[in-house]
Amino acid sequence: MPRASKRQPTSPLTLTLEEARGVALAAQGLDAPATDLIHPGAATTPADLAAMIDRLGVVQIDTISVVARTQYLTLWSRLGAYPQRLLDEALYPRRDIFEYWSHAASIAPISDYPYYRADMLRSAQSRLWESLRTWMQEHPEAVQQTLEAIRDRGPMASADFESPAGMRRMERWEWYGPKESRRALDVLWTLGDLMIHSRRAGQKMYDLRERVLAEAFGEAAPDDSALPTPHERLDHFIRRTISALGVLTPSWLWDYFRVSSWTWEYFRPGADDTQAHPRAKGGNSRARARALLDAMAQDGRLIPATVEGLAEPTYLAPERLPDLERLRGGATPTRTTLLSPFDSLIWDRARARALFGYEVCFEAYVVPEKRRYGYYCLAILHRGRLVGRLDPKFERRERRLIVRALHLEPGVTPDAALLDDLAGALRDLATFLGAATITIERADPAEAAPLLAERVA
Repeated sequence: MPRASKRQPTSPLTLTLEEARGVALAAQGLDAPATDLIHPGAATTPADLAAMIDRLGVVQIDTISVVARTQYLTLWSRLGAYPQRLLDEALYPRRDIFEYWSHAASIAPISDYPYYRADMLRSAQSRLWESLRTWMQEHPEAVQQTLEAIRDRGPMASADFESPAGMRRMERWEWYGPKESRRALDVLWTLGDLMIHSRRAGQKMYDLRERVLAEAFGEAAPDDSALPTPHERLDHFIRRTISALGVLTPSWLWDYFRVSSWTWEYFRPGADDTQAHPRAKGGNSRARARALLDAMAQDGRLIPATVEGLAEPTYLAPERLPDLERLRGGATPTRTTLLSPFDSLIWDRARARALFGYEVCFEAYVVPEKRRYGYYCLAILHRGRLVGRLDPKFERRERRLIVRALHLEPGVTPDAALLDDLAGALRDLATFLGAATITIERADPAEAAPLLAERVA
């Protein structure tokens, strides 16, 4: 993050909630049409996609694909209808990214790999579920055999390992099934002995860490003997969070990269390397976050601010000052798009509620009769506000995108501007998915359905 500029104010700024939203959208690449973010009139390039992932710092992975998997949707929301193969190629053969635990199972820039390596080395205690850790201790031979198979045969998916004869999945929702190799692959990936080499029709292909890193870095592959210190790791992820969010409060700091699991150890009394931020020792997570952010504000790496309607102190990333100036000069966010419930703008439900007054909806694990909105709702971002949600489904065989339900927030009117922009977003999503038709089934308010159907026809 750049140091304080000559334009940086000397006293705390006061932002309206609308200005704070605009700054956050600019930081996330969601304030302007996709053509303004890349090359007007030109197709998205591999470099554009890699730059967007680097801008966000992390992109969450999820397996639900009722429309498309969330990692593809998150990038579509910002880049428009890019070729989906670009994300697969960013993993392999380009090696611009890698997959590991971050906010959750996630995609991160390969340049950030050294900052995750320490987490891998201690993951037997911090990352593995208790049941998986117990299984690993009881079945060391299965773990070793799985590792040796990949060492000898090269990249492999779980499907490449044979299932035990006569054994079946005991329960419908059993995660691993009868294959010991599937558990072993998850253990070895979490420990960092294996990395995701590539994806084969969505399946993870695993390979040895050293082989993947050699492809990514060549002779400059990171060495475990020269890892970032705990302070350097913490500083890196804080700066990444500030850059990705643009504006933040202490209670929003830890969620973005989910670093709080190891910052507890960093801040415990007597821990090594705490002299960099001595005022942050002890206290609860919000107090520690505020001490760190105050220290960064004092040395010019953050701008202290207050936001009308937010009780906590707020901090602005210095590189977002030009965006704030544009907003105060009359500019407004112009992008309309749809957001996955795991999109980095809204995955922190409390932050989405505070900034946008919006309750994120995710009802995939709610029984159908108790769902209020739908199985997998996408949030509607319209010109700086979250104005509703829709429940979509992509029927791949028929190449049909269905909006099973559209729900606008209370007080939001389905005027021509909203309907035109939403129709444009749906047409772009259809292009991205390869859908030939779009069907609107129902809406709340009801009159929005035929009006939107007319526009997408």
